[in-house]
Parts: sequence; structure tokens; C-alpha cells
Amino acid sequence: MCELFGLSANREVFVSFTWRGFLRRGEFNYHGWGVAWYLDDHIGLVKEPRPAHESPIARLLVNGIRGHIVVSHVRFASQGKPSYVNTHPFVRKLRGREWVFAHNGDVSGIMYEPEFKLKYYFPVGETDSEYAFCYIMDNLKELGDGVESIIRVSKTIWNLANKIGNFGKFNFLLSNGDYLFAYMNRLRTLHYLLRHPPHKGRVKLEDEDFEVRLEEIKASDELAALMATKPLTSEDWKVFELNTLYVFHKGDAIMKVNANGELEHMLSSIEAEVLKHVRTSPHSVKLRDISKEFRLDVDEAYRVVEKLIAKGFLRQHSRDSVPPNHPEARFYTEPSKREIIDVLIVPRGR
Repeated sequence: MCELFGLSANREVFVSFTWRGFLRRGEFNYHGWGVAWYLDDHIGLVKEPRPAHESPIARLLVNGIRGHIVVSHVRFASQGKPSYVNTHPFVRKLRGREWVFAHNGDVSGIMYEPEFKLKYYFPVGETDSEYAFCYIMDNLKELGDGVESIIRVSKTIWNLANKIGNFGKFNFLLSNGDYLFAYMNRLRTLHYLLRHPPHKGRVKLEDEDFEVRLEEIKASDELAALMATKPLTSEDWKVFELNTLYVFHKGDAIMKVNANGELEHMLSSIEAEVLKHVRTSPHSVKLRDISKEFRLDVDEAYRVVEKLIAKGFLRQHSRDSVPPNHPEARFYTEPSKREIIDVLIVPRGR
């Protein structure tokens, strides 16, 4: 009953290897396929109501999809006939951002319940999936300026996911082009992989006799997080926690709303402590001071800082005349991430 594929990366990347394996799943989910990807501030969308593995367009795109966020879907129809408008992903615009959604499951009961009556967004097709997406978008619209808060948005999406999930399987991927949200409410039906440096060794596709050496296709500083209904490669995929909303950004899982509705960051303990130290400092912090504070040598301290830069949490001072690994290099927290740091990291030490 449908399968999902998602990617978040810290740069624009090609998905030719792993997505190639995903398209093979179209043999069993043959009512349609689609893919949406964000490149800079623009979105690309291609979908067809035909099997992915038989599509010349899909074969052409295997080496053509490039972006920092990708959402893809192969469909086995449970609600709505095979047609273009019923094929995932779906796209809607809110406050200048295009949101993308793909769903695995069946929550058709919400279409007949008065509490799920739509106000602003309406489906073009006949699927419960698009209806659920419109309901989520209705509620995000009602946040007003609050839709700019990743904390409020994450909690809102989690609440809606749990409410809709009472009507059936509601695994989904949702993105606004900056963050990628993923949710699972049926045990062991969604997995994720953090493909982080060092990129070494051979990796094989699960659905095809094809393998690559990661160091030959990945940049040394590339971070990628991949999501799939079932593992696509021979790597160490992890299963999602039940009824938990994961938030991915720049190739990493940065936080989640757990099954109890509680927010948790997903950084390592040393990453969180360094962020707290930098955030609570009245001025930018030098690498040598981070080294001294945490009793790390400069190289070790830089490895932590380097990861936080790649994940979008730290930034080097623009007036520095030294490289980022220099002891005198200065760092401060990325302004767009301060809400996450202040809510999830700084209070824990108070």
C-alpha cells in the first residue's frame, strides 16, 4: 500500500543511486509514481499514474534529480482511481512557501467527519491523502505568523498527525523547503538513514544487483538523511519511533516530538553543550575557548564545531581573517536556529 522516499541534505545533491532502488518498488505499487524536489528556492514536481519501473520519464530523472530536499512516492491505490491528480506528492502554497506532502496508509474516515471540515485548502483529486494534507495546511494557515516558528509548527503537525492517525495508518513526509517532517504510526513501517562522513566502503541496493563505493559518489563534507518505507540499501537504517514526528534539516535529524508530545533535540551531548556555551556567551566565541572549556584539543573542538556548521547551527564570524580551524576563529549561533537552541538546549542547564 504505497511506499515513501525522502531526502534532506546540507547541499544540493543528486539522488541517482538510492532513488534508483526506490523506483524498483513501483513493480508492486503500480498505480503511479511522483517526485518533488527543492532546488534553491524553487520546487520541481513530476508525477505519472503509471508504474515507475516502466516509465521512461522516471528512468530519465534517475540521473537528473538534484536538490537539498526530495520527497517521492510510489502508489498502490486504496482511495481514488489511478490519475494524475490522485498521484503523490501534493503541493500547496502558504505565505510564499510551497509545501510538499506524500502519505502511506488509509485515513479515509476523516473525509466524512464534521470536525475535519476544510476551510481554506481543498483537494483537486479524490484521495484521503490529499484531503488530510489540506486539513494540515488549513491548521498551519491558522497559525498566522506562528508558522515561522519551527517549534510551533512541529507541535502543531504532531497534534494533527495523532488526531488523523486515529482513523488509520498515517505515515507521511511533509516539507516546506527548509525542514522535512516525517511521521510513522504503524510499527516498523518507516525507516531512516543518516549518511554522514566519513564516506567509505561499498553500499549495495536491496532491490537490484547494483553497488557503489560511497567515497566515489559523495563529497567529504556532505550530510544526508534518507527516509524510506523499507530500507533501500545495505547500510544501517533505523526504524522510526512510533507516533513520533521527526524533524530533519540540512542532512540530519535535529529534533523530534515524541509519542507523549514532548520536544527533544537529537544532537550529541557534546554538540548540545557547545551550542549552549556559544549561545549563552555575550559575544562570539573563539575556537581556542571552546577547546579550553571542554578540555578538548583544538582539532577535536573543531570537529565538533565543523559538524554544527554543517548542520546549520553555528556560523563563523564574517570578519575573521583566519580559516575556521584556526584557534582564533570566532563562532556564533545561526539566528534561524536560536529558537530551537533556546527551547530545547539552553534551559536544560539552568
